[in-house]
This record gives sequence, structure tokens and C-alpha cells, in this order.
Amino acid sequence: MKSSTIAVVAGTDWRLVLRKELADLLGRLGRKPLTRTIGVVAIFGILIPLRFQQAANLPAFFATFMAFVPARLVAIESFAGERERGTLDALLALPLTDKGIALGKIAAATTYGAARGWLFVAAWVPTAAVLRAAGVLPAAAMPAPAIIAGAVAGSLLVAMFAAVFGVWQSARAPSVRAIVESGGILRLVIILGVFFVGPWLLGFLSPEGATPTVQAGGWRLSVEAARAAVASRPGVFAAALSVATFVGVVALAVLLHDTFHRCRREALAMVPDDPPSHR
Repeated sequence: MKSSTIAVVAGTDWRLVLRKELADLLGRLGRKPLTRTIGVVAIFGILIPLRFQQAANLPAFFATFMAFVPARLVAIESFAGERERGTLDALLALPLTDKGIALGKIAAATTYGAARGWLFVAAWVPTAAVLRAAGVLPAAAMPAPAIIAGAVAGSLLVAMFAAVFGVWQSARAPSVRAIVESGGILRLVIILGVFFVGPWLLGFLSPEGATPTVQAGGWRLSVEAARAAVASRPGVFAAALSVATFVGVVALAVLLHDTFHRCRREALAMVPDDPPSHR
């Protein structure tokens, strides 16, 4: 694709990058996302609720997990993958703005990740409803509408954060492998904590729905105690939630701003090539 044959309307260049990235993804992956999602739904959307009748809302965690992983994998490929394939110079030669390229890469990773999470929800909810109607699943294994809506919104938010952070990393990385090798243990701890320890603490993995009590330094910590504290001081909880939301939005905005800074052409050109031994 020659730059002289491309006419880009101001403010729409990111859409061109978005369409290109999604077309490349679909061309490479084909039906793999669908088959993988069906397998995950069978395990985490059906078998677990069958075993743990109080785990009706547990699949919502895995819907967000299904959004996080694909969005991150696509995002870290954004610039580091282009370097590995030797196509980065051709991309930067196109008459596109630096911000348009970065925003298109972020939008592509967000769209793909969120779509994977929504695909999980779209397969999980009807299947659970059919099995409940057939008497295979108990009524307790059906998710609440609010949980379904939360899974849909959560998939989008998680995918967006994973996309921004992944592109931020990819802009300075010589290769995808360099990103994967750095911080692997930390990522594993975060994934286990958010998507597995979290459901356990909420009682979703208990057949009776009981939340565990954790002993820490003479303190007895449990979700039930936290719920009681929230119920006794709703104003304090609302204020803390508002502050946490504000901090999260500001952190995402700062990360996005720094990502655009890293994705400038002159900054991308300064990233050294990956040593041959690391390829």
C-alpha cells in the first residue's frame, strides 16, 4: 500500500488503522476465538456452576478474564510485532498522525478483547438458560441480570486498560518476547489474585456460598465483615468508591497521555533492535 494512494480525512486516520488491525487479526486467527471461547464456556460457565450451585455469578469473572488476555496479547504486538516482522517503517511512512496510529492500535486491541468477553457472555447465558429449563442446572446457577450487565461493561473496561498498557509497553520494546519475559511473575500474581483468589474470597467457589475468613496479624478478615462495615457506614463507602474511581480514571488518563508520547515517530525510531540471541 503506497502512501501516495491514501487519502486520509483529518481525525479519521485511527479508523483506518483500526480496520487494518482487525482485518489482519481475523485473517490470522479465523475461527480459533470462537472454538476457544466455547471450550472455556463449557468449563467455567457450565461445569463449575453444576459443581458449585452458589457459583452462578462466577462466570462473570471469567468473561472479564477472556477480555483481558486477548486485548493484552494484541496490544503488545502493536509495535513490537511490527518491529519483528520488519513492517514498522512501512506503517510509519503512511500519511497518518502519530496519535492516529496509536489510537487505532489501542482501539483494535480494546475491540478484540471486549468482543471475546462479550462472546463468552453470549454463549454462557443462553446455554445456562437452556440447561436450567431442561432441569440440568438449578435455578441458583442462573446469573442475576445486574451481573450480566456488569460482565458486559467490565469486559470493555478491562480490555481498554489492557490495551492501553500493552501498547504503552510495546512502543518501547524491541520484540514481543522481550515484553513476555519481563514481569511474567508479577502478571501471574495479578491474574491469580483478581480472577481466582477474588472469586474464592467472595464465596463463589464454596458449595454453600460461604465466604472464607482470613487470619492476618490477629485480625479476622472476611467478606461478611466488610459487608457489615459497608452497611453501617454507607456514606463512607460511597466516598471511598468515588475517590477510587477518580484515581483510576486519572491513572488511565496519565497512562494514555504517556502512551501517545511514546508512540511518536521519533520515539519509536530510537528503540534498539532486539539482540539476535533474543529472537
